[in-house]
Amino acid sequence: MIDCSEAVLRYHERTTHQPGRSAPGPGFLDWANQPDPFRTYAGAPQVELPLAGNDITTWWSDLHQPGSIPARPLDRASLGAFFELALGLTAWKEHGGSRWALRANPSSGNLHPTEGYALLASVPGVPAGVYHYLSRDHVLERRLTPSPAGLASLGRLLPAGGFLLGLTSIHWREAWKYGERAFRYCQLDVGHALAATCYAAGVLGWSVRLIEAPGDDDVSAFLGLDREEDLAGLDAHDREHPDGLLLVAPPGEIVDAAHRIEVALDALRAVTRQGVWTGRPNPLSAEHADWPAIADVASATAKPRTAARAALPPESSSPPSATGVSDRLSARALIRQRRSAVAMDGTTGLTAVAFFAMLDRLVPHAGVPPWDALPWPPRVHPVFFVHRVDGLTPGLYLLDRSSEADATLRAALRPTFSWERPPGCPESLRLFRLEAGDARSFARLASCQQDIASDSAFAVAMIADLGFGLAEGPWWYRRLHWEAGALGQVLYLEAEAAGVRGTGIGCFFDDVVHEALGLADQRFRDLYHFTVGGPLQDRRLKTLPAYPESIRQRT
Repeated sequence: MIDCSEAVLRYHERTTHQPGRSAPGPGFLDWANQPDPFRTYAGAPQVELPLAGNDITTWWSDLHQPGSIPARPLDRASLGAFFELALGLTAWKEHGGSRWALRANPSSGNLHPTEGYALLASVPGVPAGVYHYLSRDHVLERRLTPSPAGLASLGRLLPAGGFLLGLTSIHWREAWKYGERAFRYCQLDVGHALAATCYAAGVLGWSVRLIEAPGDDDVSAFLGLDREEDLAGLDAHDREHPDGLLLVAPPGEIVDAAHRIEVALDALRAVTRQGVWTGRPNPLSAEHADWPAIADVASATAKPRTAARAALPPESSSPPSATGVSDRLSARALIRQRRSAVAMDGTTGLTAVAFFAMLDRLVPHAGVPPWDALPWPPRVHPVFFVHRVDGLTPGLYLLDRSSEADATLRAALRPTFSWERPPGCPESLRLFRLEAGDARSFARLASCQQDIASDSAFAVAMIADLGFGLAEGPWWYRRLHWEAGALGQVLYLEAEAAGVRGTGIGCFFDDVVHEALGLADQRFRDLYHFTVGGPLQDRRLKTLPAYPESIRQRT
């Protein structure tokens, strides 16, 4: 029997980039077979959704003050606002005859492997059922019409004003460009989407909670991904892989409601067996390149159903200790304006106050998105290459996101590191300077020689406790990437709030970072890079509205 954890580690090592070689990938881009970025279900009835209206006046600061936003009723309008701000389009870009969409949830290479689904009881304006969200048209495609018995079960299982959200991945969308390393990027994108849904829910006064117990087979059944009669003729590469199931509900009842669902998974599966399914998924490419390593690691990280367990409270029960310098911004506008920087200007910096405030948002606080959605203590810790932060000595810094990890991190990292507290840092923020000095050259080298990592205010390497995670189950490989992706989404939005811009960096030299940090074993691994600074604008690109007037006028 193959040890799945060993298979995961082999995949991870196989897909590391090195200065002398890249992870296995395509030698060129086969544009003729570029995957369709939009999944559609032919024959599925559609429910048109309105966009988030001007009546949504939530400030960005409100999202970080638990209880400050009254929960909106769950109806067609609030669902429309949720899906737009979580997974919807934010703009179209155009250049040289090419046109592509940007979305609220970031994606590696803007390839968007993540799909979203909703499982609803009766909602005003939206009949009960399982729906797929089609961001291109801002509609819900109804896949399942439940039987009367199933409808009654949904009414008992789902809390009033709440629904289940399913996330899935189409690995081929990333593999088309990135080859074997694509599985990593898909999981980071799940983390981006997970955090994006938390912020969208927060704007409406709702919370999000990951339902831990379901296995991948359960999620597939809930969302209709395992219905071979609907998938006949669809290439395996174009199929979706289950990721996670999230409960979206008013905050006061979400933890208890999530537990009720965890212990009633069989009843939920019965709902999907009793109803009528409609719609067939579209093929995404005429031809596909095969990357067996992705199928192998997907199999090795498949999650079985696990026992429901008591939720862990966030480590800090207090609100954030630092206030963002630009918090009096519309949360709706901030989410819509988020972009990925393509280059940095090499001059723009941040104040230490803004930097500390941004880092404080990376730490869990009770009732604050996105960390209230993850029922486990932090296992990913950012290492910062600080270049241009006024009042802060340039150098290498670490944010210890969990007091439980402190001793383990200190033992794992290079013994010559100083572990000094920077002046002016809030006492509650466990930020340490490991080494002073100009880190720009190393940040550039570590991020595949990309100037964007050295021309920024700071760059980040996200170090995950892989050994501890895999000891709990190989599916934790995916979850650690989700956590890293969620960190990236926080940095994306906090950068916008601070008047700068961020971007994720998927190409980095894993082992170069490990060596610099003194990580000698496989317990802590580098999962994701990020950078924040003053963006350079590509004025060749034309920006177009996310949706046509016909959709913007929906009510």
